[in-house]
Amino acid sequence: MAKSENASAVTAIHGSDFESFAASTLFSQGWSVLYRALDWSSLHEFLQGLTAPPDVLLISTDLEGIDPQSLQKLATSGMRIFIFRKSDEDLRKFPDSFAQPTVALELIAMIRGSMRRPMLRVSEPTIEAMRAHVLAIAGAHAGAGCTSLSINIATELSLLAKKVLIIDGNAIAPAIAILLGQQGLNSAKSFQKIANNLWALEVTQENIAESVALLDAAKMEFDYIVIDTGVITELAQVLRGQRWTGEILVWASSHADELWIISKSHRVGVERVRKISLALSQNSIKPAISFVQAMSAQGKKGAIHDEAFLAAVRTIGPKNIHAYPADPRSIAMAENEQTSLYESNERSLLRKSIATLAGEVGG
Repeated sequence: MAKSENASAVTAIHGSDFESFAASTLFSQGWSVLYRALDWSSLHEFLQGLTAPPDVLLISTDLEGIDPQSLQKLATSGMRIFIFRKSDEDLRKFPDSFAQPTVALELIAMIRGSMRRPMLRVSEPTIEAMRAHVLAIAGAHAGAGCTSLSINIATELSLLAKKVLIIDGNAIAPAIAILLGQQGLNSAKSFQKIANNLWALEVTQENIAESVALLDAAKMEFDYIVIDTGVITELAQVLRGQRWTGEILVWASSHADELWIISKSHRVGVERVRKISLALSQNSIKPAISFVQAMSAQGKKGAIHDEAFLAAVRTIGPKNIHAYPADPRSIAMAENEQTSLYESNERSLLRKSIATLAGEVGG
């Protein structure tokens, strides 16, 4: 389906308050609301006149003229359809319906949460069951070091006797299996244990849907989930569901507790951070944002000296601004040995710095 610059939506919601809330939430995220139907017949007439269906249809169970059979026909059109019930009594007739969200972030999370299924059926795990603290790590540009940081943060957390899952979410260019000398990480059936307290999964284009389902289950099984999302490109388009390669980042935007964006402080890095900060200021996501200055030159007290980098990351008021020192020799040694920094050079300054960062996860 050809897509316009902005993702498109149609609302067919009976209640004016909820319809206004839904439409304004979509507008705030850069969506184009093509039509706001008042009943089933007007919705059907509008959709029939389109050359291509909208990306998303939001519809309420109390819409005049709606029936489950008609909805099933729409489900084959390629739209992602979200059905919102007026009351729990509607569940018998519309078992795939959602309770109406009351805050914008909840609605945004629902829309981002499914990239492949036109109608959603989700279970709502109890708060007690959702024990995993989820940390997503993304690179602002190529070569920033997000994969190395993900591997070593996950390793350090596992050394704290925590059950840790590391996800290689870079479906275009996965690297964790290569860097750790592992095979079979791209099995969509289960996670693979690669070290004491440490499991791994590699996402591919073929196993994305299954991997997302495994991630949903993993939140109830692990203490920590560390996700290497790869380099962030076209963040706004990814969050609106327009890039299949960003589906793990979409999942993280709705489920992660923290998102760390790593960048070097050269000109390209600073410019990329500025653009990402702007996109984040215009798109609501769940995780708290922190920035990591990679391979930075630090003073005696470990202070960050690059004012351009600081100016770029402070615009959105991040949770933290981290930094760790340059140590290409330790990185090269770990890569050659296909191990973590802990295993290749336990006493290196870089390993100690990342161990300190791991201790701040969730803090």
